[in-house]
Amino acid sequence: MKEMFDKKLLVEGKNDLHVIAALCEYYHLPENFDIIDCESKDNVLTQLKLRLKDPLKNRTVGVVLDADTNICSSWASVEPILKQANNYDNSRIYIEQEGTVIPAIKAEDASVGVWLMPNNKTNGMLEDFVASLAPANDILMGKAEEALEKLEKEKIHRYKDVQRSKAKIHTYLAWNDEPGLPMGSAITARILDPSTKSAQLFVDWLKRCFSD
Repeated sequence: MKEMFDKKLLVEGKNDLHVIAALCEYYHLPENFDIIDCESKDNVLTQLKLRLKDPLKNRTVGVVLDADTNICSSWASVEPILKQANNYDNSRIYIEQEGTVIPAIKAEDASVGVWLMPNNKTNGMLEDFVASLAPANDILMGKAEEALEKLEKEKIHRYKDVQRSKAKIHTYLAWNDEPGLPMGSAITARILDPSTKSAQLFVDWLKRCFSD
């Protein structure tokens, strides 16, 4: 996909891209940054390092990474890249619960933003964030949790523990109208609610990252 802007948002995969694009559409965010599917966490980190060296084409670089099973470890994969760039006040390089945004010391260098899915506070991934967009007290989400617990009790589930949140959200989506919609499409179809507090916090971070 051709890049159009000098502001970039680097994400781990196509699901991240489509979820974020759906939220941007709902909140009418200005189209002033590219969302780039890097196809893995390692590639996001590689791209971050490279793009910080080319600020003329990358005035702002945001990254969205899964916290996975250890949020501290995920942050530790980003922190040395920012410190080695030598463009930022080290006292600003830390996880902010509302999403990290760090201006460059010099105006000619790139500002940077970091969001650790699901919420910059807990372990987890994109699917945990998406699950937080389900309507409050949705009976189907409760039933999806019960179904997973039953499979696990009987030891017949085949997903890995780290993939549990993926199994849960996709089970939930399979039981809604138009079963099996991708997560981004489920936001557009309003099966998932883009107006929840967790969505608003993420969108506020995008605004802080990419405001002109």
